Amino acid sequence: MKKTDYIPQFLTYLQTEKRFSGHTLLAYKKELERWSDYLATEAEVSVFQANIQHAKRFVIWRSRQGITPRSVNRMLSTLRSFYKWGIREGFISQSPLEYMRSLKTPKKVVMSVPREDLNALFSDAGRFEDDFVGSRDQLMLLLLYGLGLRKSELISLRPTDFDWSRHTVRVIGKRNKERQIPIPKSISSYFDLYMKHRNQLFPNKALELLLTLKGKKLYPQLVYNRVLFYLKGTTTVVDKNPHTLRHSYATHLLNAGVDINTVKELLGHESLSSTQVYTTSTFEELVKVYNQAHPKGS
Repeated sequence: MKKTDYIPQFLTYLQTEKRFSGHTLLAYKKELERWSDYLATEAEVSVFQANIQHAKRFVIWRSRQGITPRSVNRMLSTLRSFYKWGIREGFISQSPLEYMRSLKTPKKVVMSVPREDLNALFSDAGRFEDDFVGSRDQLMLLLLYGLGLRKSELISLRPTDFDWSRHTVRVIGKRNKERQIPIPKSISSYFDLYMKHRNQLFPNKALELLLTLKGKKLYPQLVYNRVLFYLKGTTTVVDKNPHTLRHSYATHLLNAGVDINTVKELLGHESLSSTQVYTTSTFEELVKVYNQAHPKGS
């Protein structure tokens, strides 16, 4: 089967049946094309003629290119999904990755931003300019932390998603899965201030809530840059990105005694194992607090 045939078919399946995002589809496409090209040039076989030895050599080849074990495992996950689909469609009877194990990866502990650092950031009136950009950035940070949003979820928010009578917001997460998140009441005034600036500059301009200075929809790099800018002057935590604020949201809820299943639903996770990642840093932080507070801790 030609590459031009199987890749579009598989991607169409992921888009229509699995509801994968455009970003994920692009990543799958690149990985499958890399695998196909490797097989054609190094082994002179097609993807449906490959065996486990080809797959093992491919992993070694990719590792020598400098990609991390975590990236190798994402690659293997892509190929497993593809061959599972191929078996279902009758293109192949057995996956060449059936007996391949994922590589061991060190657990990455992402530390949350301390609550006192965030309180200092949001209470410092001088940190945000009294204009459209300042009010937008402040609301953006509050939504990322106060609602535990993914970057893509933040960007796609619309003013109509907010139900202020019930203090909830409608969020469309991965695979178009919808969830309702309670809004902290303190966000209301910041929302109103931003909307005042937004309506003055861009009345009826766009459907999305957060806009650029040109009235366009926000883009991922802008969100990352603005979060980095504000966290740089706020905290010593190494990871300063939008996900750090989502992580902080989850960690602070767990530290406050919120049930992990409730946090799972608020974050939009499909499995509890995804939420349990946040308990690692929670435990580490509790140990740190204990050592600082307990007379025998140090």
